[in-house]
Amino acid sequence: MKPQDGVSAGPPPPGRPVSGAQTMQASQDQGIPASAWLLLLVLALAWGSTWPMMKLAVAEIPVLSFRFISVVAGSMTLFMVGWIKNRNILPKRWEWSAIIRIGLLNVALWYSLSALAVTTLPAGRAALLAFTTPLWAMIIEMLLYKAPVTVRRAFGIVLALAAIGFLTFEDLFAVEPSFIGIAAILAASFCQTFGSILQQRAGFESPVYTLIPWQMVLGGIPILIAAPIIDGTEWMGTVSLEAVLASFSVAVFSICVGVVSWYTILSKTTMTFAALGSLVVPFAAISLSAVLLGETLTATDIIGLVLITAAIGTTIRRRRAA
Repeated sequence: MKPQDGVSAGPPPPGRPVSGAQTMQASQDQGIPASAWLLLLVLALAWGSTWPMMKLAVAEIPVLSFRFISVVAGSMTLFMVGWIKNRNILPKRWEWSAIIRIGLLNVALWYSLSALAVTTLPAGRAALLAFTTPLWAMIIEMLLYKAPVTVRRAFGIVLALAAIGFLTFEDLFAVEPSFIGIAAILAASFCQTFGSILQQRAGFESPVYTLIPWQMVLGGIPILIAAPIIDGTEWMGTVSLEAVLASFSVAVFSICVGVVSWYTILSKTTMTFAALGSLVVPFAAISLSAVLLGETLTATDIIGLVLITAAIGTTIRRRRAA
């Protein structure tokens, strides 16, 4: 893989954990700049706010139409960022097929399924289940890429499975069980994880600010076609300003600001430091859901958060000093 602008060309999904296999060439002797800590806070707020904002939006806007807004506003903003940074928004010819495959997983499926999930699940609970990434990452890497079964990987899988058990038990056995929401968010997490692994292994040479908006556009084509057909336009006459602003908050702040913050952090620090964002985002998500939506933070949520944070921790490795 050929990095551009000091940044790995394989972006992780917004708001998702990173693989411990990713590394970043940066000096650890100079310490962490204060700006990196500030960007880490911005990252946590951007990706953590995705879930309560999404919950607010889909309460009034149909799922596909909401994601239509995400694709259009998000890709346009990132195209502008890419043009400003690189003066070139076209990937290399051989990269297009991989961009389409990854876009279908990380945009068409992840966007649709995660938004569907919050229509039946609390935003904080959906966010925590979305972070069961270590389970899917380790299973995919071991089955498809013959990664060795290590104690670390096995422990991460156990922790993620325990988190799923704690977080879904109440919903599965409730008076009105949220089967669709649980299935949707776990499937979304799997798709996003698979897409991220493909991204890491694609060997892209184009800058990330060129790749991501094209993934959004090409992966979002099914959404752009289906939204007006399935959702219609009647909802436009009754939607509130709050829901519209929540939609654009997800598209511009959660997606675009989060992506730019992530890669700026990587350019200033190490992958190990940047991975702290993966540990902080689940806490930010359930905290913001409690503050903005009034969702109750239960003992189940806290136990699930601890288990998921520990599972994510098994994917982060500190490089040994030479």
